[in-house]
Amino acid sequence: MKISPLTTPWRIPSPTRPLYRGSDGLWHVTGYPEARAILLGDVVQAGFKAETMQRIPRRWRIEKPVLFQDGEAHREQRRQTARFFTPTAVQERYLPLMQKVASQAVEELNHKRQADLNRLAAHMATGVVAEVVGLTESPLEAMAARLDRILHADLDIAITFSRLPAYLRVQWLIFQFYRKDVKPAIAARRTHPREDVLSHLLAQGASEQSILVECITYGAAGMVTTQEFICVAAWHMLREPALRERFLSGDREARYAILYEILRLEPVVGHLFRRAVSDLTIESEGTQVIIPAGSLIDLHLHEINADARVVGAEPFTFNDARPLEKGVNRAVMGFGNGPHRCVGEYLAMAETEVFLGQVLALPGLHILKEPRLGRNETIQGYELRDFIVGL
Repeated sequence: MKISPLTTPWRIPSPTRPLYRGSDGLWHVTGYPEARAILLGDVVQAGFKAETMQRIPRRWRIEKPVLFQDGEAHREQRRQTARFFTPTAVQERYLPLMQKVASQAVEELNHKRQADLNRLAAHMATGVVAEVVGLTESPLEAMAARLDRILHADLDIAITFSRLPAYLRVQWLIFQFYRKDVKPAIAARRTHPREDVLSHLLAQGASEQSILVECITYGAAGMVTTQEFICVAAWHMLREPALRERFLSGDREARYAILYEILRLEPVVGHLFRRAVSDLTIESEGTQVIIPAGSLIDLHLHEINADARVVGAEPFTFNDARPLEKGVNRAVMGFGNGPHRCVGEYLAMAETEVFLGQVLALPGLHILKEPRLGRNETIQGYELRDFIVGL
């Protein structure tokens, strides 16, 4: 089946090699084996504003959030929080909430006859991540709006006279999120701990500052990425009635196969960045390439996910029965790889399957206004806005 990837304009034109050093001084990776070797190698996180944190004056620094940690500290934190993201936890703890929120979206569409799908998807993604993290003491829609404003703000911490208004605005946005969302949640969890990330951090003795940063990080990872994937999957299925029908008539495994293939073609995070700690020797096309220590590496996920050496013939064609060799995720590099591989895979796929399973089943659901395509520089990915659907 042919589908036209929404993000095609962002693919780099005809990369000549799967691993090369560009004129910009960066090392660029467009091949899957090379990307996997690098992500499993001696590298550290350099994306999602990770290196911005390194420029914070030492006296102001707090403990790094898990997204920015590396080495043993990162492995231990991931090990301790893994229980919140397992397939069992998703099915037993969060699935009822997902079904409830999806039903609310259906009720709103039935009542109003139209809605912005992006807003409905944001409500789903925020509701689930709030339950996982423990941010359950404030209205979801208002919290989602506050997180969205933070993630679209200029997060550069360099303070100059000309940048002072932007810096103060970011601080005000973060303070509002802390006062209205994080602080009430901390107070509630101090009295009545629950099985969530915030209670875990409090039990570890984490400061309120550290918890605030973790909440922003988990909010970005859990809310924004899932919200956008729900929208792009819905966009494809509403434009392709046959695909929509196959999704609705399939069992859970068949639906997941469709969603994973869409994510392969439309990775929500378009680029991963790493910095080499030591010299990396990577085999590429039968030769050994040395990436010097200290080099910044840009992994292009759109191209990596379409590496014909791994995904086979017609890599840009939708094929939910695509044969992949053992060990390759069905989304290929859609959830990353290595120590920083996305921990929320099962949550994101379950949210999307439940939400679309209910919403796309509404008779007569169609696109009233095509979504406006934008770009989120923090996650290096796409955004769909003003996506109006109706009955």
